Amino acid sequence: MIKLFWNTHNFKKQRDKEKISTKLIRDYKWGVYHKKSSDKWIYEILGKIKYKIILSEDELEQNDILIIIDSSIEEKENLYEKLNLICSKIFLFHLGDEPGIYDFSNIYNKCSNVWRTFCSNKYFKDNKVKCIPIGYKSGVINNKEKKRKYKWSFVGTPHKSSRHDLLFQLSEIKPFYTHITKKFDENIISVDQMNEVLSSSHFMPCPNGFVHPETYRIYEALECGCIPIVENAYNYYSRLFPKNPFIAVNKWLDAKNTIKNWKENQIEEKRNECIAWWQDYKIFLKDLIYKNINNE
Repeated sequence: MIKLFWNTHNFKKQRDKEKISTKLIRDYKWGVYHKKSSDKWIYEILGKIKYKIILSEDELEQNDILIIIDSSIEEKENLYEKLNLICSKIFLFHLGDEPGIYDFSNIYNKCSNVWRTFCSNKYFKDNKVKCIPIGYKSGVINNKEKKRKYKWSFVGTPHKSSRHDLLFQLSEIKPFYTHITKKFDENIISVDQMNEVLSSSHFMPCPNGFVHPETYRIYEALECGCIPIVENAYNYYSRLFPKNPFIAVNKWLDAKNTIKNWKENQIEEKRNECIAWWQDYKIFLKDLIYKNINNE
């Protein structure tokens, strides 16, 4: 039987509170965040698989096939030793790990296949480890009835010079919408508000993340029919998604020229191209995961 176990938010309790490390507390908070933010995306790309959801590894039986969604796995090697003894196959969806500083080979080698977010050089050509998008935050949907009243929008933290330049270069192009936060995941707008903003915007500038180029922002834009403009750092998106339709810029001045000067027909053509590509890519990804898990 194929069973699915979401384990990002599960950490063994320690009796001695003084021994609970700052990292463990941080990992637990991130695990809860991943469960809250990524469940809809992960369940969508697993849409062709028939599985039974379990809440604990204790619900596994000998020779079960396991799909496990997890994060902070560097703290859980004993768990994967146990799973390897019980399950005939383990398929890991590894969320988080934006910095990419740990060696996961001991755990990855216990799995039949690994799909991980936040790709890096060592995984682009790995036969077992495949990179998947971090996806959109759960709850993001396209409100197709909304008129696109904003030329562009940006919601987030201006924590790098690139983002400050983005806001500086684009601020004269009106109408626009911005919601600026001081810290990640603090004073954020609701998902309903985000849907409203994205479904009302033509362009979504998508600067690099704090550590890694990817952010939820690009996939939320795609999900809502908004045109993403990405920073062309290290040709990352061209490597992750060959022949993608995103607008890539080396500096935000280039984005300014596009947003300001593109005609309505150019915008609509690019939007339709992005919508079609995203739908086709999600179908491709679902089929790929289905064939790997079912050994086709």
